[in-house]
Amino acid sequence: MLKTYTLALMFKPHVRICLAAFTLDFAVMIGMVVTPFFVMNQLGGTTQTAGIFGAVGSAVYASSALISARFVSRAKNGLNWAVSGILVFAVFYTMMAIFSDWRVSLAVSCIGSAALSLVWPALHSWVGAEPNLARRARTMSWFNISWSFGFSLSPLVAGPLYDAHYALAFAALFGVTLVALALVKSLPHESAHFDAPTEALLLERAQDDRASEVFLYSGWCATFVANMLAGGLRFTYPKRIDDLVRAGELHLLWEETPAAFWRTAPATNFSYLVFAFSLATALTFLYVGRTNWWKHRFGIMAIMQAGSAAAYYVLGRTQSLAVMCLCCAVAGSFLGLAFFSATYYSLSNAAHKHGRASINEASVGFGGFLGSLGCGMLAERFGVPTPFLYTYALIGLGIVVQWALLKYGESRATR
Repeated sequence: MLKTYTLALMFKPHVRICLAAFTLDFAVMIGMVVTPFFVMNQLGGTTQTAGIFGAVGSAVYASSALISARFVSRAKNGLNWAVSGILVFAVFYTMMAIFSDWRVSLAVSCIGSAALSLVWPALHSWVGAEPNLARRARTMSWFNISWSFGFSLSPLVAGPLYDAHYALAFAALFGVTLVALALVKSLPHESAHFDAPTEALLLERAQDDRASEVFLYSGWCATFVANMLAGGLRFTYPKRIDDLVRAGELHLLWEETPAAFWRTAPATNFSYLVFAFSLATALTFLYVGRTNWWKHRFGIMAIMQAGSAAAYYVLGRTQSLAVMCLCCAVAGSFLGLAFFSATYYSLSNAAHKHGRASINEASVGFGGFLGSLGCGMLAERFGVPTPFLYTYALIGLGIVVQWALLKYGESRATR
């Protein structure tokens, strides 16, 4: 680890934080991909049990982020929260693999999830300390691209490692997390890296900051909805893939007899869906970080959600892996736009950016909680396709709530 820390100092701080984001979410996604299969195959759980793991972990993450929002900004160096959180996550999430009782594994994994809630707000807050709006958007773009590419590439490693032996996946999670720890530890304090905003710069961005305040609550709600979709996919859809593989009904496209590969290795096949979802998220970050047309526009967010509703309906019916990947890419693009927008709005106020970044992460966690739990319960009772076929009702309600929150934001701005 000392060698990694020394090598990290060779890169500029903004490169280091991007590398830290990549390696940390690479490790996190290993856990996300492996956990449902580990619960069902090693711990003897059901689809609902796997959903409980996703739901409880997300709820703990969200609750911890919401609670920490009250005090994290008081720290002299917010990165100290990140260092502590990464270390605890590495130890406790890896420990879940050594227990045979799913309740004990759930408990230790939740400690790891709670620790992560201290990490991401601190890293987002560090990135958001850049006073120049254009530079901040570009840095946010690279930062978000980095963690989303970690999400994208990790499943391609996690699935095969698990199919070889589940312990290999958990060992990889632990080792990669230690690399992220060394990178974050090497970062300077934000006040030593970023210049203080000038009076002229504050006047220049005043209108953008006011508009961001208006869209703040609506943006958090959109992130909540996007992560409900992600939670349902990650912790419930593996059962759909597992069932299709075992029945020999998973096709690449619509061929009459699927190739032998599609009838084996369900974790590897599911990893392609997670890859498509995360890659679309990363590419969305790349695009929106270099454009402005998406800012403060409710209609764009509503259209993306409608597209995701259609994509999830298709996921509930198709047996084609290629079509599944396309649907996941649509939903991943919505997550990318929702999360980037909400983060941008959360960081607009320098005095509250760390606390608001924590609330934004809480919306991520609570969305994942309800998506995992609700999808798991519906799938257990009515079959895996059911929650995906009726996702449009949830998204329709979400759009209405976001519109109401936007109107509330407008009323706050005129007081």
